[in-house]
Amino acid sequence: MKIISDNRKKIIVGGIMACAMVVVSVTIHANAAMAVNSYVVDRGTLSSVIELNGNVGTNAEKTYYTPAEVRVSRIHVKQGDHVSKGDLLISYDEEYLEYMISMTGYNMESAKDGYEGTMQAGDRNAGLYSAAAGSIPALQDEIESIQTRILYLQNELTSRRAMLANEGARLQIALIEYEENSEDEEGFVLGDKESILKDIQRNTYEQQFDTDIVMMQQEIDELNIRLATYKELKSEMTSQKMSTLNGTLTSSDRDRIDVLKSANELSEGEKIEHFEMARGGIVADYDGVVTMINATEGETVTEGTPVVTLESTEEIVVKCSVNKYDIDSIDKDQTATVKIRGKDYPGRVTRIEGMTGTNAEQASNIGVEVKLDEPDDDIIIGLEVKAYIDTAQAESALRIPMDALGTGEEGDYVFVARGKKAVRIGVQTGIKNEEMVEITQGLVEGDMVVWDDSVELTDGMDIKVK
Repeated sequence: MKIISDNRKKIIVGGIMACAMVVVSVTIHANAAMAVNSYVVDRGTLSSVIELNGNVGTNAEKTYYTPAEVRVSRIHVKQGDHVSKGDLLISYDEEYLEYMISMTGYNMESAKDGYEGTMQAGDRNAGLYSAAAGSIPALQDEIESIQTRILYLQNELTSRRAMLANEGARLQIALIEYEENSEDEEGFVLGDKESILKDIQRNTYEQQFDTDIVMMQQEIDELNIRLATYKELKSEMTSQKMSTLNGTLTSSDRDRIDVLKSANELSEGEKIEHFEMARGGIVADYDGVVTMINATEGETVTEGTPVVTLESTEEIVVKCSVNKYDIDSIDKDQTATVKIRGKDYPGRVTRIEGMTGTNAEQASNIGVEVKLDEPDDDIIIGLEVKAYIDTAQAESALRIPMDALGTGEEGDYVFVARGKKAVRIGVQTGIKNEEMVEITQGLVEGDMVVWDDSVELTDGMDIKVK
């Protein structure tokens, strides 16, 4: 009986140990299931955004020039000031303007009297040259010399004006072609509108104030007066030599003097008009920021001097640089958001440059401009900012978190929960951003994708959804 009892004890103990091993095995198996993150595949709006660094700039800039020789009375702004359309930027000395207008009018009348006096003196003094008939050949030589010089100067003047006019016409055509054909067949922007506008402004200035033209015209005017005088003398002496009436100016001579008188009146009249234009000072044509002041109060500045530059805040753009990998995702008219001083400004892509950067640092980058829809005075021109361009959007995209997507030699894949197992499935993707990715093939709405942030799952692995 004791032996039997001992055997029973062994059987019981053995049974207990077997049960314990089963329990331990079950416990170990349960503990082997990995706790994983999960997401139920759903549909929703999904956008792809590219973040770019850029600088705030403007597409509208104007430099104001003095219309005449003026004295600056007061400068109402400082460099960097925001101004509104119609604001007074620079005032000119009204007393000085009145003085210059009066003096110009006086000079114009004096010149008129001088021309009339020349004709009267020619008639009055005709008899004084009767004894100088022998000087006619010398006068003729002088006249021909002057005429030769005048003809040369006129040809040079015509050539110079034609050259500047042709250049101006070429620039205008370039501007028209730029505005009508802003893109070539491959979508690259042609030309540089800002550069063309500056060249047009410079050409306009040169057509009015070119030093060579002014000097040649002054010399022609002086030679015409001398020519008229010599012809007058020759005419008078010739008339005396032929024993005609006392020498008088011919109708041709009078016509020439009248032309000179009219030209002087026109020139002086334009000066008066320019002084009148300066009465109101310089006024801002649009809302903007003063970026250059080239004058001081009390200073007298010559006609055509650039005194202030205004950059518009109504045409604000952010000039960005895009690398060769992201440029394929960017097109004109894409919407964008620009963050400036903590505030979001909506905008759109308005320009993509047709060339890469010219220096080594930017050699593989392309310039992109984003125009703001509603700029305001909080914007600082030249500030470094961030621009976020919406490159793609789907309204009802089948989506999962980016964390759940894996990539291998065979392409993209995810793990899907099937019971308590992780099953690997190959997928094809569409739109992506930093958080979510669109699945175009491989999953259906309602599937549960799983992943672990620190451990790579394997096909068939036991899992436990957190």
